Amino acid sequence: MKKIISFILTLVTVLTLTFALTACKGDEPVENNNVDSKAIGTSFMISNGLVDIAANDQHTVIDEKTAIAYTVYLASETKYGEGSDLIKLAKYNILQPTNADWVTVFDKDVDFDGVKMTTCNLIDLDKETIRVFITNQVDYKYYYRDVNKKTFELGAVKEVKYKKAYKSEPVTMDKENINAHIKELGGQEFEYIQFSSEIINVDRTFYTAVSGGATGIKNFLFMESTDGETWSFISMANCTVSYEAMLVYNDYKFYVMCRNGGTHPGDETQQNLYYSEDNGKTWKQSNLALNTSDTRPFLFNYQGELYLAYSSPLDVEYSTIRPWRCNVHVGKIVSNNGVETFEEVLYKESKYGIVYYSLIDWYGKMIMIYSSGELHPEEGTMGGYTQGKDCLMYTILQEQDPILKIKR
Repeated sequence: MKKIISFILTLVTVLTLTFALTACKGDEPVENNNVDSKAIGTSFMISNGLVDIAANDQHTVIDEKTAIAYTVYLASETKYGEGSDLIKLAKYNILQPTNADWVTVFDKDVDFDGVKMTTCNLIDLDKETIRVFITNQVDYKYYYRDVNKKTFELGAVKEVKYKKAYKSEPVTMDKENINAHIKELGGQEFEYIQFSSEIINVDRTFYTAVSGGATGIKNFLFMESTDGETWSFISMANCTVSYEAMLVYNDYKFYVMCRNGGTHPGDETQQNLYYSEDNGKTWKQSNLALNTSDTRPFLFNYQGELYLAYSSPLDVEYSTIRPWRCNVHVGKIVSNNGVETFEEVLYKESKYGIVYYSLIDWYGKMIMIYSSGELHPEEGTMGGYTQGKDCLMYTILQEQDPILKIKR
């Protein structure tokens, strides 16, 4: 009898999931891209489209129970390039991104007296709340604001706290307090502070790797939080990282890919992979070091395995937007007797740019959220290069049978 009941429950679950995955596609075409093709494939615009003429530094989380994705990003409605006048949050079904809602979470003129904002991020706090993080560019103090998932009602702007140890008193998380602790630890002080590109949730505890410079700081801090407001120090890792550290959890290990950018077309710089086998207390450097452009690489889990996406610094006529931000290599990180290798599974490029990308495994579909200059390809320059980034884009890089690939 128990076996019959178990079979019926399993069948109902599969049928329900099948209905949900097919029903939410709507009438929009979804292309099953050939993995050998270099074209980015069918793409869709997310959020409010032409209103955003700058949309960069995006981060995405998914509520798996509802199939709703939330993407936060730096935006501008008046400036091309890397705008940061506003912090926006887009909400959409992961398989129907064109039907999106959005809300402005932070406005630099309203919330920070005109001070420029930078390094946004977010966590899926609970069934009702998305928490959005931001720093300013004066004292690099971290703030957060909660957003109601259903109504988009905004909570109050609050400060993020930091603890040097579990029993220590929390202080404001800003550059001054972080650097005071780094100095005590004997590390190199930060130019600014920013969370890792992904904040990881493991057994209801959040983890982040905090980095702090554009010129190659020699360390990052690893932290945890049970409430998303107060973050406690766990360890400091000695490695070179420019801008963000990329964090992921796979097979009971934390992995960090240290961005070490600053390259232009034709230049190369090495991105190094580190890992921890003791919940972030100590860190080891793997042998994997890739030559990439200065676009932020991305670590992610796909079908239970560790994957990496990165851009190569190509000086090609194919790209009309920053030549070293026009492609993405995607592959699996394979460990064999302690030796890590990168096994590429697909390569995509776009003459309009592939910038600040996130990759998501949605039941076998490899979905990429990215920013591109498709709508304003000749507008806006920065550092002598055309920018053209105007909106968030969505594409399916790989599509597989969603039922047969379920491992949950």
